Amino acid sequence: MTNRKTLFAALAALTLLASPALAGAGGNGHGGGNGSGHGGGNGNAGGNGKGNSGASHGKSASAPGRVGKVDADATTDTTVDTTTQVAAVPKEKNIHAKLGRLNSLQRNINAYMNSKSKKFAALQAFVTQSAKAKAAQAAAETAAATAAAAQAQLDKLNAQLTALQADPNATAAQIQAVKDQITAQQAVVDADNAAADQAEAAAATATVGTDQASLDAALTDMANKPVDDDVTAWAEGVLADKIDQMATKIEAQTTP
Repeated sequence: MTNRKTLFAALAALTLLASPALAGAGGNGHGGGNGSGHGGGNGNAGGNGKGNSGASHGKSASAPGRVGKVDADATTDTTVDTTTQVAAVPKEKNIHAKLGRLNSLQRNINAYMNSKSKKFAALQAFVTQSAKAKAAQAAAETAAATAAAAQAQLDKLNAQLTALQADPNATAAQIQAVKDQITAQQAVVDADNAAADQAEAAAATATVGTDQASLDAALTDMANKPVDDDVTAWAEGVLADKIDQMATKIEAQTTP
């Protein structure tokens, strides 16, 4: 719009230069604007003009001051628009442009479990093993908690026995009953501790193939573009959710 106004003003100025009589005495002139004559004549050529004794001195949009302002405004507008456009480019869009084939990591959990793609195989194995490790860790924590609860019960019984043995009013039957409970609880503690140890060992074994090096290798194997830190960080975020979902499925399948 600014260029169009400048063009009209320039045409008006050229018209005045070519036909001085249009700015002379006697009436109204149109030179890209509106003109009215008073006495010797006043002419507007894209602006306001005052004439004395037939002389015309017009100000137009093509005057240096106006042109400088128009150009400055146009430059300012362009700069603002460009800056706004650059700032408006979302980072998420930029990362997806770098992902290439790795965009497929956003597929649902069933695709991870059932994919037959050779390019996807390494990452599928990483996610599956990571899910197994997560489920194994959860199982180990549960087993450890169970063993701790059994030990706490045994400790309580031992304290009860100590109190009875120190009580002169306690009967032999009472003491023997607590001893029997302690014997039974000790067997529970031993079994729970063995289960906890086994679960802990299984969790440690399950972590093989889930380290950073394994992930980097899997990403590189699948990618068709360079894998930088941004891509790796994005992939870790996406895969964490998939690992959680798959671990939940595995836990549901193994829970009696």
